[in-house]
Amino acid sequence: MTTITADEFSVLSKYIYSICGVALDSTKTYLVETRLKSMMQKYGCASYLDLHAKAKADRSGNMEKEIVNAITTNETLFFRDASPFEVFKHKILPDLIDARSKSVSGRNIPLRIWSAACSTGQEVYSIAIALREALGNLNNFQISILGTDISDEAVTKASYGKYNKFEIERGLPLQTLNKYFTLQGDGWKIRDEIRAMAVFKKFNLMKPFAGLGKFDIVFCRNVAIYFTPADKKMVFEKIASVLEPDGSLIIGSTESLTGVTGMFEAKRYMRSIFYQPVPGSSPQTPTGFTYAQTPVPALAGTAASVVRPPLPAPRPVPVAAPRPTPRAVPAPVGASGASPAPQPVPVAPAPMERPVAPAPAAAVAQQAPPSEEAPRPVAPRPTPVRSQPAQVYRAGDKSELKRLLMQKKQKGQS
Repeated sequence: MTTITADEFSVLSKYIYSICGVALDSTKTYLVETRLKSMMQKYGCASYLDLHAKAKADRSGNMEKEIVNAITTNETLFFRDASPFEVFKHKILPDLIDARSKSVSGRNIPLRIWSAACSTGQEVYSIAIALREALGNLNNFQISILGTDISDEAVTKASYGKYNKFEIERGLPLQTLNKYFTLQGDGWKIRDEIRAMAVFKKFNLMKPFAGLGKFDIVFCRNVAIYFTPADKKMVFEKIASVLEPDGSLIIGSTESLTGVTGMFEAKRYMRSIFYQPVPGSSPQTPTGFTYAQTPVPALAGTAASVVRPPLPAPRPVPVAAPRPTPRAVPAPVGASGASPAPQPVPVAPAPMERPVAPAPAAAVAQQAPPSEEAPRPVAPRPTPVRSQPAQVYRAGDKSELKRLLMQKKQKGQS
C-alpha cells in the first residue's frame, strides 16, 4: 500500500476542507490513507498527489464526490443517545403544538423539522416514528421532515430506506421493528406511511441556506465536531436564521454551544439540554467573510484571522498649564510699628503673549479674576527666590512710591 507523505497529506487535507468543510489535522493521516486507498487503485494513481491532480482535473465532479463519500463519517443508528428523543417527545413537541394550535385555529398544525447531516437516514426515521408514537393520529397535522447530507451515497441509501440486520439491531427495539418495517430480502425496509413523511436531498452546510425556508425543530448532531471553530460558529448562526422564534435546536450529547455563538440560549429538561434562539440576536460574523477559504488551524499554524476596522483616533484634549502658586510677601511696617492698611492699586492686566516680571503678592491678590476664555497651554515660569522682598513698580504707580519716600523721610528725621 502506498504511504502518504506529510506534504501529500497537507495538500489533500486542504483540498478536502475546501470541498466539504471537514478539518483534518496531522493525527488523521492514517484515516486519509486508508479511506482513499481504493480510489488510488481504481484510478491507477502512483501517489496521493497524483490522486489530487486527477480529482482537480475531473470536470464531471465524480472523483470529488467519491472523496467526500470516503472521508465523511456515516456512523449513525436508530434513536441514537435516546435522551434527545425524550426531550423531543415530552417537552419540545408539546410546547410547540400548544403554541401553533392557537395561531392556526381550525386548520392542520404545520410542523417543519430538519435533520442536518442525516447520514443514511436512521435519525430521520427515528424522528418520524417518535412523532407517530407521540401524536397518534396525524390527520390534524401537516408534517414535513427534511433530511440532508453532503454524501451522495448516504442520501441515496436514506431515501431508499432499507437496512441490513446489523443496522436494524443498532438502537431499534423488536416491537418498533415489527411495527414500522417490513422484511424484504436480506434486509428491512421502512413502511410507506413513515417514508412519506420525509424528503431527502444533498446539501453542504458550508453553503448558504437560501431556499430552505423556516423550521420549527432542527437536529444537527455530531457533525460540527469536524469543523473549525469559525465554521462551527457560522453553521449554528445560519441555523438560528432558519429557526422560528420559538423553534428548538438539538445537538449531540457531547456538544455544547457555550463559547461558540451567543444566538442560542440553553434550555434544560430533566437530564437533557436543547437550545432556542435568543430574541433579537444577530450573527457576529464580519460581512464578506468567506468560511470556505478559512485556513485550517492545524495546517496553517494559526487560527483564522478576522480583519477588524481600525479604531478612530482619539480627540485631542486641551490641557491648561498649571498656575504658579503666589508667594506671601510681608508688608512694610510703619513708624508706629503697625502695618498700614493696604490700599487698592490699579494694575492693568498684561497680555499673555508678552513676558511679564513677577508682581508683588499684594498686587497679584488684587488682580481681577481670570476671564472665561479657554486656557492656552503656556509653560509655567519659575518664581525667583530672593532673600528679602523685592519692590517692583509699574508705570503709573506713583502713589506707592510717594508713600515709601515719606516713610524714609520720617525715619531720617527720627
